[in-house]
Amino acid sequence: MRCSIIFHSVCGNTFLMAHSLHQRLSQQGHSSRILRVHDDDLAKWGDIFPSSRETIKQIQAIPVARPEDMMESEAIFLGSPTYFGNVSSEMKAYMDGASIYWVQASLAGKRLGVFSSCSNPQGGGELCLKAMITFGQHMGMIHIPVPSNLMPDTDISAYGIMSFSGPMGDKRPDKSVLDAVKAYGDLIANG
Repeated sequence: MRCSIIFHSVCGNTFLMAHSLHQRLSQQGHSSRILRVHDDDLAKWGDIFPSSRETIKQIQAIPVARPEDMMESEAIFLGSPTYFGNVSSEMKAYMDGASIYWVQASLAGKRLGVFSSCSNPQGGGELCLKAMITFGQHMGMIHIPVPSNLMPDTDISAYGIMSFSGPMGDKRPDKSVLDAVKAYGDLIANG
């Protein structure tokens, strides 16, 4: 299956989830590519969030996503940090840029998976996931929810995968989160 993983990351946590997903899909034989949304301030984030310095060069090396990249995919994964209970402005701008495909419903029927990082369980992560799902629904995409039996011993939202990164974004996704991202990818790509 042709898969695109389109993400925005500042502190590096959403990138680490996207990277893990990309590796898994590639290992499973899927045509997977990882793309980042445009961020004019990406180089400046290290001054605000020291954790971003760990991944900034890796993120900058990834090609910038264009809305047409979604057209070339059967499965699309969107990942964004949670900002005030929503997606980042950079992810919102990317999604809004895809509005050129709305009238003709060009993205209709494509599979959609979503993931996010947020500071804590009360940080609005599910609202961020829902914002990406709402975008996908308006575009006619098919959101694949996380079934309760995906990872029976792990507490996962039905909307998508979340990582809790702490108030300064320096708590990295643990093994259970990265395993959940991989299992979610398998579900969508192999489903």
